[in-house]
Amino acid sequence: MTVLAAGAISITDGAIVIAAETVAPRLGLKPEALQAEMQRGQVCCLVETGVDEDEGRTRVTVRYHARSWTLVIEPDGKERATTWSARAIPLKTRATSSDRDRVAGQLRTCLQNIAAAGLTITYGGLARLLELSPPNTIHQITVALERLMEEDAEAGRPFIAALVLSKARGGLPAVGFFDCMRRLGRFAGDPNGVEARSFHATELNAAQKFWGGREAVGNSIDAPADARGP
Repeated sequence: MTVLAAGAISITDGAIVIAAETVAPRLGLKPEALQAEMQRGQVCCLVETGVDEDEGRTRVTVRYHARSWTLVIEPDGKERATTWSARAIPLKTRATSSDRDRVAGQLRTCLQNIAAAGLTITYGGLARLLELSPPNTIHQITVALERLMEEDAEAGRPFIAALVLSKARGGLPAVGFFDCMRRLGRFAGDPNGVEARSFHATELNAAQKFWGGREAVGNSIDAPADARGP
């Protein structure tokens, strides 16, 4: 356990800001490189809130490829922020949070970073970025994406899942994207036809504008060579 120096983090109205100079070395990066990798959607952050005996404590995990760094913020805030190894985090979080919820939360954060950079990403690329444990990593991604689509539909937001493309479908999402859209009452056409391409282009532009503040530019973070998926 390491106690952070004063000023390493700040908390304002519940928003946690950690200095790049604090995070970057722990991920093997320089501060300016960290900023660039965040813009590319390569850095993910998960925030968890403690309950019961851990009420008031917050755990923040920042992940970059194979490296991760975990911070536990004590109830009295930044003066007692501490770092721990990822294998032994003394924090009890809500038992009602399912794996699906956790993956969905991580996924939305990653996709927001990707939207901010004006990019898209493949299913395999997401599975690698989140370092999901096999088996069925692509299935974990698709289930979490459906959760995000349900949340966005309920909130009346553009679908952030539109940023995720299939390598095998020429720039379209997997058929499951359109199946979910059909269940949500948003799409009624052929998931393999011209209607699907036009529908997705509209949804992708709306998602890029809403989540990233820009038009879709067509660049994609591809899946690694060893990834398998739609």
